[in-house]
Amino acid sequence: MENKNVLIDEEIDAFDTIVDTSNTSDNVEAVPTRSELRKRNRAIRTSKVLFRAIDMLFSPSQNACPYVTKVNSPTIKRVLDVVYDESDPKICMLDVYRVDSQEAQPAVIIIHGGGFSAGDKKYRKGLAEYFALNGFTVFCVNYGLAPDYIFPAPIKHLVTASNFVYDNAEKFGADRNRIFVCGDSAGGYYASMLAAFNSNDTFGSVFETELKFDLFGALLNCGLYDLETVFQTKYLLDIDDTVLLSFTGIGRKDFDGYKYKDVCMPSKFITAKYPPSFIIYSPRDMFCKGQGVAMIDRLTEAGVYCESYAARHNASNHCFSLTWRGEDAVAANELMMSFAKRLAGSRIKL
Repeated sequence: MENKNVLIDEEIDAFDTIVDTSNTSDNVEAVPTRSELRKRNRAIRTSKVLFRAIDMLFSPSQNACPYVTKVNSPTIKRVLDVVYDESDPKICMLDVYRVDSQEAQPAVIIIHGGGFSAGDKKYRKGLAEYFALNGFTVFCVNYGLAPDYIFPAPIKHLVTASNFVYDNAEKFGADRNRIFVCGDSAGGYYASMLAAFNSNDTFGSVFETELKFDLFGALLNCGLYDLETVFQTKYLLDIDDTVLLSFTGIGRKDFDGYKYKDVCMPSKFITAKYPPSFIIYSPRDMFCKGQGVAMIDRLTEAGVYCESYAARHNASNHCFSLTWRGEDAVAANELMMSFAKRLAGSRIKL
């Protein structure tokens, strides 16, 4: 644990350099003062260190999937650090997990969370192995993180990654016609945004990128989907504002003038074309309270097939299912897998 703390301390020191996002093409604010830049820098640094610490603290439990044993673990083939975009090879990498099969398997693209500023595909190894053992070819994806990459740069990374999966499906033994997207927390946001590409023609022109295919299903875990709900909810340590800074490069008070204000929330772009979805959420979520219910309501209004699981115990908070232990985690993961397998096997009547 000491080495991990040293890494965090080094990140704090490195982050003392002012991060000036005012010159990026994705930020149309007036040039901020040096004082404002320092405040932004501290806020984003706080968010980054917080979520990095959460990953380190929970990494052992997240990757200790109880369904992976000494007997079945060797059956999982792993191909790590596959570059999906040569223009940014240090960031744009994914890991592939699968077991041997004579038939093309349904695919799952897993997008990790981390408050838009932290996280890594390695922290979702347990989840990837769980899907692999259940007959899926899994692609665990990295993407650009704040402050170096702000919206919509990560979306472009993830569209590129998804198109890479589609183009190379046969190579990895996957069925390009049955590709799911799965994400938690910030990854849940990005997964829901990818799914929204199914629903509208706006994103392609605004983000200057297109998905080559329609996603088959969406598995969303404690994500951020509806910004209006965020603005109406009080969160611990005002984490909503620091996460918003990490996400967009601007604060809440400047959001009305944000270039991408009208296209950055997936809940506004849900139509009947949105893929069938499974939603995991906690009513007590310290980071995304109210988001799951708002998303389910929107999907229902649009006539999208949706199943969900809400945590029942007070101890089950943000992304509770990733730690695998406890009644809520077991139920959420098994119901999510049941949904994915039934949908992939055409056993859900849409």
